[in-house]
Amino acid sequence: MTDGGRFVVLGPGHLQSLMAIERCSFTSPWSEGDFLYFFADGSSLCQGLVQSGELVAYALGYCEGQDFHLASLAVELESRRRGYASRLLQQLLLQAQRRGADRCTLEVRAANRAALMLYDKTGFRSLEVRTAHYSGPRDDGIIMERSIEIL
Repeated sequence: MTDGGRFVVLGPGHLQSLMAIERCSFTSPWSEGDFLYFFADGSSLCQGLVQSGELVAYALGYCEGQDFHLASLAVELESRRRGYASRLLQQLLLQAQRRGADRCTLEVRAANRAALMLYDKTGFRSLEVRTAHYSGPRDDGIIMERSIEIL
């Protein structure tokens, strides 16, 4: 990582920083309990990116057999458009591959253009649109996937 950034495994000690990023990133943020559940689940991968001693981005997902599901990825507002999301995604996919996963799935709001551009750029393809899948505000969900065999 350049500029002193480094990957860290996330845990309860990162909860305050995670919640700050979560609240500024999503209209329907996860609760502290949601994050604590992920930390306790042995199938979960919880990765953060620390820059100058501060958590600036995170990515969470879980493995189910040969499938890895990316559950959440966010970058704090001041640190966006610096490639952190791509780096975290690549790191998480590599970890999932090491656990035996060969495919990654995710769902994203149709209105989240930045995320859709990231996923398109990193090899994901749309599988399905779930009409009115999200609430607060109501939005379609796009289910996407990519192979992770080629990492």
